[in-house]
Amino acid sequence: MFFFSCEKEHKEKAKTQFYHWKIDATLTDKEKEALEVTDKEKTFIHYFDIVLTENTSHPVAVIQNIDEVFKKRAIIPVVFIRNTVFKNKEISIEKLVEKTEKLVQQIHHRFFNKETKEIQIDCDWSGTTKEKYFQFLELLNRKVKTSATIRLHQIKYTKNTGIPPVDYGVLMLYNVGDLSEFKENSILNHKVVKQYIHKESKYPLTLDVALPLFSQVVIKNKEKRIRLINRVIVDDFIKDTLHFKKMSSNIYKVIKKKLYKGQYLYKDFLLKLEKSNLEEIIKSNEIVKNSKLNIRNTILYHLDEIELQENKFKELIHKLK
Repeated sequence: MFFFSCEKEHKEKAKTQFYHWKIDATLTDKEKEALEVTDKEKTFIHYFDIVLTENTSHPVAVIQNIDEVFKKRAIIPVVFIRNTVFKNKEISIEKLVEKTEKLVQQIHHRFFNKETKEIQIDCDWSGTTKEKYFQFLELLNRKVKTSATIRLHQIKYTKNTGIPPVDYGVLMLYNVGDLSEFKENSILNHKVVKQYIHKESKYPLTLDVALPLFSQVVIKNKEKRIRLINRVIVDDFIKDTLHFKKMSSNIYKVIKKKLYKGQYLYKDFLLKLEKSNLEEIIKSNEIVKNSKLNIRNTILYHLDEIELQENKFKELIHKLK
């Protein structure tokens, strides 16, 4: 009895953490307050994306400012890499690793006056890019501790997708549905999660779980191509009856051309307003917890004042405990 009580006592308590995914990481008072409710040690901050243009990979959306409050925390830099980067036949994986790590360290040193010992890579790799991507991770992991994001299909089809050579993974429990299907919420649906994870599901890496705290406008044009606008402000559509016609509870039709948040919306475009749903988050998280996956911490995506208010943040934190 003494042995088991000691074992339980020393077992690391699961933590709730945040992703910050904006170019400017200067925080509002509400965002600082939210940070205090979660684990005070660690936050994951997106530093930049790597994209491919004319056979050349290069960084975009590089972070510009980081709040002083983050100096009291362990910051894990996150780099998003488009899968197309690894489809480039001319790519030098060694140079890509060198440039990625160098830019991360430059940014980290600029804001924290030291080098980071850990980097997280976010990439939805495929069968055709697996070899190059895994080589990238392996080489990066020799320089710094490396983690990688994992999608649901990569849990279910492990034999095809492979296991990334990293210290741990983060299961991205959002954007699980079909964006083009306007009858369902593509951000998170526990019925979709059930198609990929069950009670016997296993994975050889320790996993954190990333849960959604965001909203988005899904744009479908006449050719049924899909685009996204981050963050839903419902009043923009309710009040603007000159440009938008309400078709159902969360579907709007463009009735007159409009420039909205930098994107042109043309007549007859369909818009789906999607928000994170508290009930779906809890149900989906329970499916994961009841499996044989080695689950550790929770990371909420993402730290944004409007999304915190819209998504009942404190209620979610309470239910996750």
